[in-house]
Amino acid sequence: MVLSIPKIALMSRLLDEALPLDAVERRLWLERLPPEHEDLAQALRHALLPEDSQARGFKELVMLPKLVAANEASASAARGRKPGDHIGPYELSQRLGAGGMAEVWLARRADGAFRREVALKLPTLTHLRADLEQRFARERDILASLEHPHIARFYDAGVDPNGLPYFAMEYVRGERLTAWCDARQLGVRERLKLVLQVLDALHYAHAHHVIHRDIKPSNILVNEAGQVQLLDFGVAKLLAQNEEHSQLTVVYGRALTPEYASPEQARGDSVEPASDVYSVGVLLYELLTGCLPYRIKSGSSAALLEQAIIAAEVTRPSIHVAPEAGTARGVTRHKLARQLRGDLDAIALKAVAKAPTERYDSATALASDLQCYLSGEPVEARPDHLAYRFSKRVQRHPIEWAVAAAAILAAAGLTFALTRPPHAAPVAVTATASTISPAAAQPQPGKSIAVLPFVDMSEKQDQEYFTDGLSEELIDHLVHSPDLKVIARTSSFQFKASNEDVRAIARKLGVTHVLEGSVRKAGQQLRVTAQLIRASDGMHLWSQTYDRNLVDIFRVQDEIGEKVTQALNVALRNGRRTGNAEPDVRAYNLVLEGNYFKARRTLRDAGKAVQLYRQAIDIDPDYALAWARLAGAYLDEETLKGPSSDEQNRRVLDALDRAIRLDPNLVWAYYTRAGFEVNVTWNWAAAQADIERIREIDPRSDLLPGAFGDIALMFGEVERAIELYQNDIELNPLDPYSLEALGSALCAANRLQQCLESRLRLQQLHPEFGGVNSFVGIARLYVGQFAAALEAMRRETNEDYKLGGLAMVFWALEKRTESDAALKSLTEKFASSDAYGIAEVHAYRGEIDAAFRWLDRAYRQHHAGMFGLKTDPLLHNLHEDPRFQALLSRMKLTRQRPAEGTAAVT
Repeated sequence: MVLSIPKIALMSRLLDEALPLDAVERRLWLERLPPEHEDLAQALRHALLPEDSQARGFKELVMLPKLVAANEASASAARGRKPGDHIGPYELSQRLGAGGMAEVWLARRADGAFRREVALKLPTLTHLRADLEQRFARERDILASLEHPHIARFYDAGVDPNGLPYFAMEYVRGERLTAWCDARQLGVRERLKLVLQVLDALHYAHAHHVIHRDIKPSNILVNEAGQVQLLDFGVAKLLAQNEEHSQLTVVYGRALTPEYASPEQARGDSVEPASDVYSVGVLLYELLTGCLPYRIKSGSSAALLEQAIIAAEVTRPSIHVAPEAGTARGVTRHKLARQLRGDLDAIALKAVAKAPTERYDSATALASDLQCYLSGEPVEARPDHLAYRFSKRVQRHPIEWAVAAAAILAAAGLTFALTRPPHAAPVAVTATASTISPAAAQPQPGKSIAVLPFVDMSEKQDQEYFTDGLSEELIDHLVHSPDLKVIARTSSFQFKASNEDVRAIARKLGVTHVLEGSVRKAGQQLRVTAQLIRASDGMHLWSQTYDRNLVDIFRVQDEIGEKVTQALNVALRNGRRTGNAEPDVRAYNLVLEGNYFKARRTLRDAGKAVQLYRQAIDIDPDYALAWARLAGAYLDEETLKGPSSDEQNRRVLDALDRAIRLDPNLVWAYYTRAGFEVNVTWNWAAAQADIERIREIDPRSDLLPGAFGDIALMFGEVERAIELYQNDIELNPLDPYSLEALGSALCAANRLQQCLESRLRLQQLHPEFGGVNSFVGIARLYVGQFAAALEAMRRETNEDYKLGGLAMVFWALEKRTESDAALKSLTEKFASSDAYGIAEVHAYRGEIDAAFRWLDRAYRQHHAGMFGLKTDPLLHNLHEDPRFQALLSRMKLTRQRPAEGTAAVT
């Protein structure tokens, strides 16, 4: 047999593909060769698996041994990489793993461009052919297109001087999903919530035309914050790929992990998003039962497993539930006696159906069914018949159905007792006593909504301030419904210009409904479109378009609020427009524009906001909200510039006095005045009184939990502060300031691991938040993770925070010289602005006298850090010193916190 030059070239390419594989993988690879390569199959088997080959008559292939030897040598050279080697600008630190075509190393930039550790992916072979180089570039392009909190981030890519391509991605510290769940003895609900994070990431990837194709536990890590990170899009498929890319997959194999591969992958057919859904179904099955859907003998060939995937039906086992929290560690999932039949079985089996048409057609559809299961609603995977839906309704509302049943039987003169579901106290219902103990009652699951920022559809795209303002007004309008939980602006506005599906957004915000819309504004003419969407299935419950004049904007807002609450069947208390009359619409427009600039929190933008608010007041001098917002912008200017003067303080108070005279019920005026009392005068009692006044005016204001939490923490009531901050986060789940406040309170309460987890979540959600790496580093310092604390401090971009953090971490590591150097630099650069931070370092190092000297200076600087004096863990070394109590007395923090009113904070 004589091979042509093209055949020899093809043989070389195929050998490159197969040589890095082990014996089992080589057999699988050979079985999958396309029919057009059948003439080479025997020769390849002879070369790759000589112990298996019965082939004869291939002695003529004199080139084959040489090809094998050359390519084995190339692969061996790649495996010879060692720590300290340089690949482009990266220095290799540690080999993390390897697959058929590539290996992954822990590395960092050798040129100092940035200090973060990265996972550096390199081809196994030292010299890539043009076609495999193209495949490597394709993976780079896929990763670069994906930016999602549950997908490992792409950082960098290139080709080193030797022609070796590489790319760097986020190095995720975590455990594989299955190990994380088992180690923590997570129950069903907690496991399903993690699966929902995986589905959220897949939905995003699919929306960007990418199929992962290798979903398995080792590609799904859970980090320290309990958040999923999806890794390795190395075999991902672009849905809109061109023919050249398609041929790469045909020629160079259908890389997959057989245990989690879909039947269509196993057959080598084309794949769609339903293939990833199948893999998640296998993962779900494993998380709940402890085993895979197909059971074959240990050591069986991959071909046998693939045959099972393609042909064998998954039986309907009763899924053995993972242990609930608190179950003894010695009990494994597959040995649990407790079994769960019904909905969860049906969901898992639908996800692993053989035919893609019988599966969930998208990651979102599977996620929706899991959400329905978690909330006790009917699931798509079960038959849609009346008895089933009736049973789900009874499960969700047991009290209402118990009362109804009691009423029916009471008419027949019967007395009886009904019991609630397992683990609930019995509820007695009698014909003669129609009351139910309040302690036993279960509230109906509440309705909740997020108002997304409306989209600016104006021709010049210059009305963003107006669309933001309209969305904010609608939030304020809807929050007055006592039956409706409304997500605060800070969280819902984080999805501005987002292409995410509203159902995914709803899951992240924890709401049942989403209101979105658009505004087209041209001169005095408006077109406002709004639609209310149910999160469980994406159904539009209501939509409306309004073509109006700008002067009708207030009536449009009212009508949208009324329509939304009617669609949700909740009551809406009459909204309270600021002042006794509607403001001049021109002034209103200027206030919205001022709010837009004020929210940017820079000195320049605060000045711009001041100008706009004053223009609004010139048009409408009796516009109370304009005066209150002007006072807030003045206060922003003061805090951003530094210590304020009496003249600056007076202009803030004058504007607030004017606002309150015009409208004694204006929440923003009291909130701004409370901020002034806290930041400028340190008059805690006055601040508390203003917050209490807000509660009298609007008990549902989303400003209350955080404000009361700050006061409680200031006076050392850390558990109360934690409770209030948690209430705040329920309404504002993505707000970085609320998350950081909760972390500080948890640290103050000595709940150090929870503090670290909270700050890691902040870091994940807001990696650019000022000081976030320092906050994480301090939390790691508290729990004794000194090396990780040092790494976090070195990543901090705020030099003030970074130097203080390094001084403490080096001290903990007993590196006194480095600690002294960092403290010296901190003192030289920031003595005039951060005396409190310098005091913290001295206190941590046990240098008590120096700490008090710097705290006295911070007091004279009026440093904002002094608010936390009573609960700051870094100052614990000072608590027994009489000077500490004296300082608390000067701060008026020795007495008990002013009592809150009797109304509940909601």
